[in-house]
Amino acid sequence: MAHLIPVVWINRYGTSTGDVHYYFVGVNHFFPDTMTEYPVIGALPAHLVNLLPGGEDAYINWFIALCVATSAVFTAWLVYMDSSPSHRAAWFWIMFIGLSGPIVLTRLDLFPSLTVAAFAALLFARTRAARRAAAIVLAVATMMKLWPGVLGAALVGGFRRRSTWARIGWFFGSLVVICLLIAAVSGVDALTTPLNYQSDRGLQIESLAATPVMLAASFAAVGDTRWSISYAASKSFEIIGPGAGIMTTVATVATAAMVLFALGWAVTRLIRDDWSPMQALSFSLTMVALIIATNKVFSPQYITWLAPSVAVALLVSRRRIVAVLAVEVLVTALLTTFVYPVYYDWLMVVPTATQAVVILALRNVGILVIAGTALWWAVTAAREDVTAFPVTSGRRGSSRR
Repeated sequence: MAHLIPVVWINRYGTSTGDVHYYFVGVNHFFPDTMTEYPVIGALPAHLVNLLPGGEDAYINWFIALCVATSAVFTAWLVYMDSSPSHRAAWFWIMFIGLSGPIVLTRLDLFPSLTVAAFAALLFARTRAARRAAAIVLAVATMMKLWPGVLGAALVGGFRRRSTWARIGWFFGSLVVICLLIAAVSGVDALTTPLNYQSDRGLQIESLAATPVMLAASFAAVGDTRWSISYAASKSFEIIGPGAGIMTTVATVATAAMVLFALGWAVTRLIRDDWSPMQALSFSLTMVALIIATNKVFSPQYITWLAPSVAVALLVSRRRIVAVLAVEVLVTALLTTFVYPVYYDWLMVVPTATQAVVILALRNVGILVIAGTALWWAVTAAREDVTAFPVTSGRRGSSRR
């Protein structure tokens, strides 16, 4: 039922389908260099939909239907795995779909995000084979959207444990195999182009780093040319003007610090030998929030990166902090919907509308709060029970000791 909210929204107002139009153009090669920013595996759902009958309008409907079906399968899995009467993980996901508006069903980001959730769930499996499969799934997610690669630090455990090196080996080995297959089928450029695209991006108006500049631009007088917002080659709206260069540098430094934090976490686990699936999941959620917070870009669909893994967290942990994290994600998702598509037109002009920028700022504060909550969970997760989620043994609780 919750899926009807974005579907009706899209059909009633015809909004948020620009990216799906772009996918249609890209997979049919109507123009050169379309969708070259997408990794080959990440674009597979767009190519799959193109095999179905009909023209562009049908393509959009098929794409939305694929997203609805995929989300429905995930919802059913959440219900199946949670034997508690509340089914809070499934209800969280349902509410997320409803509060996120049309964005979840009109972007490719749903698919790598669910793949990361599969990685998170497999970490809690009782067999070594399943945990090694988690490393393989994370490698696939990395080749779908790049950012999951940072989560490889979550696989690191004690230096002397063979399980540590098995997880790391399966992760990097899978990456190598996938890269070789892509290079053989699509050429080396298919591997390098998405990386080059990310490095060339400017300061997108929705990013955390852009927020002070957007606030300054909201106080500009009509006709003030110090700031300008335009659709850039990065296929997003970017702001230039006083403060933009500084904040771009801040975002770059913050991203580097985020990577160093991930490396520091991995080294700490090597030395302390205290790895657990719960630590890996909580750390992964922390990293996803930090990736979003430090990025020069914060497209509205990025909030989808968090939600599936939070749903898994609600299955495996009964701590209050996880419920708080889920509420924070829902609130941030709702604010994101107000940013896009509700107020987005008001953000693309100078002076930017004050109320739109305030909502944008609140949404961006929300992602910082999420990062802080996830980090607190990560540093306190070692004492949690990690045997309560038999992923490969039916319903949660069916084979508990």
